[in-house]
Amino acid sequence: MNDKRAIWGLFVPLYMSQFLAIGFLFTALTAISRDQGGDLEDIGAIYVLGMVWAVKFLWAPLVDRFGSSRRGHYRSWLLWTQPLMALALLTIIPFDVVTDIWVILALLAVVAVLSATQDVATDAIAVRTISGRNRGGINGVQVGGGFVGDIIGGGLVLVVYDVWGWTPAVLTLAVFTALPILGIARYREPELVQVSPSTPRPSLRSLFRQPGAARWAFVLTPLMALGMPGAYGLLVPIMIDAGVSVGSVGLLTNGLGGVVGCGAAIVAGMLIHRLGRKRALVLYGLGQVVAIAAVLPVVWSGGMVWVVTAIVLLNVFNTAGYAAMYTINMDYARPASAGSDFTVQTSISYAVRFAGAGVILGFAGSLGYSWALVICMGLAVVGVLATVALFVEKAGVSGSVPGVEPAVPSPNAVPVQQPA
Repeated sequence: MNDKRAIWGLFVPLYMSQFLAIGFLFTALTAISRDQGGDLEDIGAIYVLGMVWAVKFLWAPLVDRFGSSRRGHYRSWLLWTQPLMALALLTIIPFDVVTDIWVILALLAVVAVLSATQDVATDAIAVRTISGRNRGGINGVQVGGGFVGDIIGGGLVLVVYDVWGWTPAVLTLAVFTALPILGIARYREPELVQVSPSTPRPSLRSLFRQPGAARWAFVLTPLMALGMPGAYGLLVPIMIDAGVSVGSVGLLTNGLGGVVGCGAAIVAGMLIHRLGRKRALVLYGLGQVVAIAAVLPVVWSGGMVWVVTAIVLLNVFNTAGYAAMYTINMDYARPASAGSDFTVQTSISYAVRFAGAGVILGFAGSLGYSWALVICMGLAVVGVLATVALFVEKAGVSGSVPGVEPAVPSPNAVPVQQPA
């Protein structure tokens, strides 16, 4: 299973499954909690759990270092993380969503660790098999697949909960999480991707010694990841407070929004190579400012027209922005330490994203939704201005990925196919 369609077909279900739990946490569980009387500060605590994805760089080197040469270095990680994710989700069924919320969050933290580990292995395969000019496309697929996961984890699961209750909702989540297992079992990791124990691994410090890498990771990434997640996190409580039913919230934010976001991510990713990295970041960033502004009429007057407009714009430019950011993260990732390099960069954006969303929810509780959204708009503008002033595109990103020697040279080795 190593042709072009097979390689790309592997990524879609894997990226989708990573975001099932995220969609469940930040849409379904948030909506259920708010609907049953949870305050904004408690909902902000749900977002703290997202920090698990932000610290996955701590164990990413283990994924790069250890793996089975017989089953495929990174595939061997996928073979156990994916089924355990599904089983761990089933453990939350006996608990009450209100009185046992902290027990549920603790169990979901285990799911988050497994999901983050699966993400490291999946991203490493992508970095090693996708060439520079095609990275916009694969990162569009990554973000788009994530939105499919959001549609299911936050939308479909919320609708199931609204109609049938907690247990069927969690069962639905677990079943969809288990779906990629068949694709993983069929996939045969090319020898080019396997990591030889003798392959020297560059240090993490040398990652940020690449021209522009430190500025990108520690200055631009945080600035660009502050405004949009806060506004996105406010949308669900705003809709609940405006009288939108829990089921409708799921259909609109993760149904309509997920479909729009999935399509927008793929289109935006395909445009990145044509636009250039910097122009894409600036254009998508300006779109985010407009999208955040579109949420204000929902606060002031409600109305389904404004709700739909805000959902569409937020999802278009949120996904576009992340497709561009992940593409640049992949540009700086080196084949010999692919999992660690890509992960540490995305971890920074995850940390800022989830911490910022939690803080913005706290601001909304004390200052009101309107001022919180104005803060988000200001942060998004700062991100655009910083990109214009500081971002420099890495040279040679449209070329092919440097080769990595197979762990055990073999005349029967299957070469990695590059996507068209």
